[in-house]
Amino acid sequence: MTKAELQAFAQAQVDLLKPKAADTQKASGQRAKGKLMFYEALLAVYGNTQTPEEFGLLDAVNDTFQEIGAFASGVTFFSKPEECCRTP
Repeated sequence: MTKAELQAFAQAQVDLLKPKAADTQKASGQRAKGKLMFYEALLAVYGNTQTPEEFGLLDAVNDTFQEIGAFASGVTFFSKPEECCRTP
């Protein structure tokens, strides 16, 4: 997956999740809100408008991906998604 494809996927997810996340009285709405926060953070990074909290969220996900071997050290999933699963 390319960076552009990941960005398009994230945008599609935001569009899908926004109406669902509005109903936080239901567990499904709360889950949608959590997912929405992630995808909005990803889009903010691509737009270079991320808050420190959004970057921290993505950094934690990236650290986890590196720890399980999906990405090499120094590679971020949001800047080089095509590098997924290529460990040294």
